[in-house]
Amino acid sequence: MVLIYLIEDDEVQARCYAAILQHAGYSVRVLPDGERALREIQRAAPDLIVLDRRLPDIDGLEIIAWVRERCAPLPILVLTNAVLETDLVEALEAGADDYLIKPPREREFVARVNALRRRASISKQFEGTIEIGGYRIATVERAVYLAGERIPLSPKEYEIVELLARHVGQVVPRKTIISRVWGRAAEEEVSRSLDTHIYRIRRKMNLSRRNGAMLRVIYTHGFRLDDFSHV
Repeated sequence: MVLIYLIEDDEVQARCYAAILQHAGYSVRVLPDGERALREIQRAAPDLIVLDRRLPDIDGLEIIAWVRERCAPLPILVLTNAVLETDLVEALEAGADDYLIKPPREREFVARVNALRRRASISKQFEGTIEIGGYRIATVERAVYLAGERIPLSPKEYEIVELLARHVGQVVPRKTIISRVWGRAAEEEVSRSLDTHIYRIRRKMNLSRRNGAMLRVIYTHGFRLDDFSHV
């Protein structure tokens, strides 16, 4: 059975979240603080972590960074009370795979956890490859293929595509893309350059429902890569 570590200091919320996950068929271990969580992860890593962003002893971002250094592929879902974009960006930049605003809706909560498990399973089977629609992203080679043909992307275009592909179905904020790809703040010039790169990616990759993937602009927020291969 898939084991989830639920790192949550609020006892009432922890019981509620654990019950939801157990009903969905997962084995859940509740850990009430960061120190204990780190000890347990060192002793025996779980299959997935659900983490409260704000813990009484250790910042959730520190736990994410620690896990990424030692257990890189381990899926992490962050639960947060924050609705500010900066908080969500910080969680993603620290290495979180997904996030949900508290209190999460039961069906969405389970769906997000299921999605992270599927992605982790695919990643283990095809290390270094991400498949979305008809596209194959070879992360070691840093190349994107459609129907066996390599798409001629520039280094920055490739980095944007891989970042969006690793968060497929999720909105990736502009600030996150700029920070990861350009390594600096979202200056006006860099922001315009991002828009140009997005335009070129769409054109070069011929992103469409027919090819199984589309790149959407989410006004004032960022960009989202959608997979239509199972629709």
